Amino acid sequence: MSQMVDELVQRDAGGQMDAGDVSPGEAEDGGEVKDEGIGSGGEKQVPVSEAIRYRRRAQQAERELQDARGKLAGLEADLKESRELIDSLERRQKAAALLAEAEAVDMEAAMLLTEAAVAQMDQPDVAAAVGELRRRRPYLFRRRGNGAGAMSARVGDTQDEALDSLAAEASASGDRRDLLRYLRTKRGA
Repeated sequence: MSQMVDELVQRDAGGQMDAGDVSPGEAEDGGEVKDEGIGSGGEKQVPVSEAIRYRRRAQQAERELQDARGKLAGLEADLKESRELIDSLERRQKAAALLAEAEAVDMEAAMLLTEAAVAQMDQPDVAAAVGELRRRRPYLFRRRGNGAGAMSARVGDTQDEALDSLAAEASASGDRRDLLRYLRTKRGA
């Protein structure tokens, strides 16, 4: 620190001063400096009041630098935390979409198991975690029919029509029992 102050004093002694500073050869109280003299190293000496002022300015600049470094470190930590949160939310969203596509029966349990599997991976791969979950725990997913039944499309149509009529009835009446009947039928379909 003292080297920095000495460098500032030497640099500013060459006539580079702010408008508020005292000019060379003039003391702060308005009197003349008697002898600026030449130092032992052949360098020009600076009045004590100017050296004190330069030292204070340097110390103030160092404090401001430390404050700025502290703020920067805090902002970098916040940025890192925000990025991790964004990555986590994107993984959750992708997992939810993949689980819905895989027709998970219990979405909450499937999400928890998928998140646990992804957390254990070196390289998080949500699709692989969902595939592994579907293979290891098939009871969490609806069975996909092979469409082998001769009348399966027709039965599906009547179930869809029944669901539509129950939904219309529940919305028209506003009765909870009708809504529950609709939801139970939908879940069983």
